[in-house]
Amino acid sequence: MIDTIHYDSCPLCQGSELAPFASATDHLVSGKQFTIIQCKACGFLFTQDAPSNDSIEQYYDSEKYLPHNTGHGFNSFIYRSVRSVMFNWKHALIQHYHNTRGTLIDVGAGNGHFMAHMQRSGWDVVGCEQSELARTEAWNRWELHLDGDVMETEYRTGCADVITAWHAIEHIHDLHGLWDRFNNWLKSDGILLVAVPNCFSADAQHYGYTWAAWDVPRHLWHFSINTIHELSQQHGFRLIDIKSLPLDACYIAMLSDQNKFKAIINGLRFMIKGFSNKQNASSLIYIFSKQQIRP
Repeated sequence: MIDTIHYDSCPLCQGSELAPFASATDHLVSGKQFTIIQCKACGFLFTQDAPSNDSIEQYYDSEKYLPHNTGHGFNSFIYRSVRSVMFNWKHALIQHYHNTRGTLIDVGAGNGHFMAHMQRSGWDVVGCEQSELARTEAWNRWELHLDGDVMETEYRTGCADVITAWHAIEHIHDLHGLWDRFNNWLKSDGILLVAVPNCFSADAQHYGYTWAAWDVPRHLWHFSINTIHELSQQHGFRLIDIKSLPLDACYIAMLSDQNKFKAIINGLRFMIKGFSNKQNASSLIYIFSKQQIRP
């Protein structure tokens, strides 16, 4: 039996006025439909009646789940190509905001590719990843030891110069507990980088309920610029910058559109829209610092 979680109030602001926003289908594993709910007070979107933390593992049990995928299909090739291009860009982004090497914690580290890249660049790296399969591959390929569930992982207070969460926080059930951990682990002058899909992006509006980045029920939370800003402030962070992830638009279009030619055209169109206006970008990276407490 699958345990599910039903919210009677908003997980972000505790508002009680909730309304259905969209229905989306799990095309990866179950074929089931899930309802995405919107809070009328703050606008936050979340997946209603999603499997609990103890029940959701089976929804990742697919060779098509690309973050853990080692296959050779076309979508896998596109995913790996985009990922490789982005490693250097993410590294440069980190160096721009934290120009000295130090300790980096990668949350939702997958197979450890990004951690290995940063380690080769001279950073001390630690990370956590819920998937045992991904953790095993990280060890076999890079000899990287990854911790398991982020909510069961203990790192020293103030140990991290940088924390990264690339498309990870939307998967974590204990949303507020996770951000409390971010605040505890990060040094006072450290930075936090969080990448998530933009639920009000141009491609989300175009594809509607078939937008691949809804990815229910694996994506529990669906963020806009306003709602992730509100969440960060609740946990002692200051938003210092937002960057678009332009290649995500092409990748998401490939997953959302059955016609691959149209997907390429649409992906390029949405990528251009994201360049011109971050509100339109398919995915966004948010860069945070800790709020300084004045004496």
